[in-house]
Amino acid sequence: MSDLDLATTWFLAARTMACGGEEPSIAEEAAAGLFARAILGLDEETCIAAKGKGHMQSLTLIDCMAMVGQLPRGTADQVMTGVMMIAYAVASMQPLQVRWASMLASSMNMTEERFQRCCVNARVVASMLPHEQEAIGG
Repeated sequence: MSDLDLATTWFLAARTMACGGEEPSIAEEAAAGLFARAILGLDEETCIAAKGKGHMQSLTLIDCMAMVGQLPRGTADQVMTGVMMIAYAVASMQPLQVRWASMLASSMNMTEERFQRCCVNARVVASMLPHEQEAIGG
């Protein structure tokens, strides 16, 4: 899988998780970008290209599920951890976000144990991020 394919997969999965809640927050958007760079090791140019409207506009959630299903196990775990971190970044999880996480886990053939490990890792990472209320002085 090329870096552009990985970045596309990541940003589709992350945006879907962010949109499954309320309006995507600044914290969620920032977390997605930081995760792409720091954990997935993607460079800025690749991230920009992946998020380009012309690049993503024809892709669907089914495309995203097929893409995550082709990720190597370690990379799939990183993507799932990041997706869960997006949900935890605003300290709550909405029903559509729970459904999306479940669909991704199924597409990745994750066991309950692997999924729980990703969730624990996501909570640790999310706890290090400023929450939206803190970022705006609330």
